[in-house]
Amino acid sequence: METIHVVQPFDHAKQGLKAGQVLQFKTADEAARRAALMADKHAGVIAYSMDVDEEGGDYGTPRVLFQSGEVPEL
Repeated sequence: METIHVVQPFDHAKQGLKAGQVLQFKTADEAARRAALMADKHAGVIAYSMDVDEEGGDYGTPRVLFQSGEVPEL
């Protein structure tokens, strides 16, 4: 099992929020810092960590590292 650290930006679209490109980082600190830098450029942004077992297809509960603006529930 490994832990992934992800940043997901969101922008306004005709049908509500549109997810932007997912960015993955080596550490939780890197993900949180990048999300904070992106916050002023997007309608919303979230950084989270999650345990993943790709072989078994198991995904843990996401742990929010940073959240700003409009973000749908995980």
